[in-house]
Formats: sequence, C-alpha cells, structure tokens
Amino acid sequence: MNTPPLELSAVRPSWIVDDAGIRYTAFRRTLAPRWDAVWGRMLGGHLAVACCGAVIALLEGTVHGTALPALIADAVLAVTGGAVLGFWLHYLLLFLHEAAHYNLAPSRRLNDLLANACLGAILGSDVRAYRKVHFAHHRNLGTTADTETSYFAPLDRRFLTESLTGVRLVRSLAGYQKTAAGDGPGRDETSRETAGPPFLGVVFVAAGLVNGTIVVGALLLGLPVLAASWALGMLAFLPLFNSVRQVLEHRGETADDAVDYRRTPHGAVNRLFGDGMLAATLGGAGFNRHLLHHWDPSVSFTRLREMEGFLLRTDAAPLLLRRRTTYAKAWRELNRI
Repeated sequence: MNTPPLELSAVRPSWIVDDAGIRYTAFRRTLAPRWDAVWGRMLGGHLAVACCGAVIALLEGTVHGTALPALIADAVLAVTGGAVLGFWLHYLLLFLHEAAHYNLAPSRRLNDLLANACLGAILGSDVRAYRKVHFAHHRNLGTTADTETSYFAPLDRRFLTESLTGVRLVRSLAGYQKTAAGDGPGRDETSRETAGPPFLGVVFVAAGLVNGTIVVGALLLGLPVLAASWALGMLAFLPLFNSVRQVLEHRGETADDAVDYRRTPHGAVNRLFGDGMLAATLGGAGFNRHLLHHWDPSVSFTRLREMEGFLLRTDAAPLLLRRRTTYAKAWRELNRI
C-alpha cells in the first residue's frame, strides 16, 4: 500500500498482515460462527418481546377504565409499550440480516427454513427475497442504485414523521418488491443470485396472519392496550428504529440535505459503534461493527470483535479508528430536528 487508502473498503484482505506476520486471509479461516451465541442472542430477543407483552398486559389491568385519567394512562401505556416492543422487534429484525448472510445455521437450506419460521413469520420478510435486496445494497452502497436508501434523506422532522406513520415503510416495501422481482434499482445483470420469491409473498402473508392473531387475541382477552401496543410496535416504531439506525450507519457527516441522492451518488460511508448496551441492542447482531461487516460480509457477527482486534494490530488500524464513533455522537452530528 504505497499510497495509504482513505477507507477500509479500499483495502484488499490479501494485503493485511498483523504485527506477528499473520495474514488476514489465514486468520479469516479461524472465524467460524459460534452457533450457540447466535441462537442465544436471537432467542433472547424473542424472550424480551414476550416479557414486554406480559408487562404491558399486567400494567393494563391496573390502569384500565373509562374515566378520562384512565384513558390517558391507557394511551400513554400503548405508545410507550409500542416503542419498547418496536425496539425489540427491530432487534430481532437484525438477525434476519444475519440469516441473509447464511450465518444462522451450518446448512444453507436449514438457515433459510429457520429464518422464515423464527423471524420471517413475525416480521413479514422471506429471507430469500430479503437476501436479493440486501446483496444489492452491498454491491451498490453509496450509489443511486442502492436498495436500502433511508440514509438518502436527512434525519429531520419529516423523516421521523414518515417513519412513524408508515409512509417510509410502504415506500420501502414497494422498492423491495421490485428488487426481488428483478426490476428495482439494484438490478444487476451480472449478479450470480438466483431469482427468489417475491418480497410480499407467502411469508409476508403468514406474518400478517400471525400478527393479526396476536392483535385479535389480545382484544378477545380484553387487552386493547396490548393490541394497540403491538400494532404500533410493528407498524410504527420498528420501521422508525430501522430507518434511524441505517442513517446513523451510512449517512455522511457532510451530506447535503438539499441533494436528492436518488439522482446524485451519496458515496459509501460506514461506521464502527463499539460496545455498550445501546450498541448491543440497537446495533445488535453485529450492526455495531457495520464497517467491518461491509468489508467482509460473510463473517458471523459472533466473530467481529476478534476481527476488529486483529485489524487493530495491522496497518489498517488508523482506518478503523477514524470511523469509530457512538450512536449518540452520530445522532448529534446527523440530526436536523
């Protein structure tokens, strides 16, 4: 590397050697997924969702009534509960991304079956369709052909309003459907990906039935606040957390709020968010080390910390350190509210 690159994305893995003379290509072969950690953390997310639902149901029984104070308390509980449920549903969504990279199970077929059964049936996305969308994102990050485009918009009041009201969700689903069908902006004639199922296909319908059953079941049990919380969590707060997280990962500090990045290339930006409670949840399943994921996408999130430690012992260390931040700091730099 005669001229030092500005970003890790410009560095080839074969160039990297640590201070002990070990090449990254050799070290990479030791980074097999830790399946127990994958499933422990994912099932922990399911448990968090279930516990949140149980707490909302218990609290609803203490405040429910027809008097105005009780109705206000119900409304506050529904919104608060929706936000907490949406946060943990978003956490589960991050594992669908891990499944898209075949890191949920040793067998690819089993990986996809488990992803659709444990995640897609709740979140509404067939992992095979999502994979087509997401791999196009990897190929086209920062270009007008990117398929995951939340970071194209500034993090302002309009952004938050569209996220909370479902406008961005509907827009994204329409784009994902086109990409899964081979007609979207991420279309690539040279891609090796085989055609997958439609994004809004059988798994999407199954998730509609599952979520509908949860909402109707809560209503039949006399738990309208729980029903409202689940609906708000799934349709408003999950999309909000997902959109905001993507902006914090990929929007450049110098991005021009007046520029339409659907027509003008934004440029590829990635960040490292480190560890901590927020980083481990909002950035769960390895998103807190998103810079490393985009550099070597097939590495399991369970090994990214070791991968980071190796790279910090190489000439690539300055490239990692200059992109290191926190979610709070990135929010302060990017928000336009």
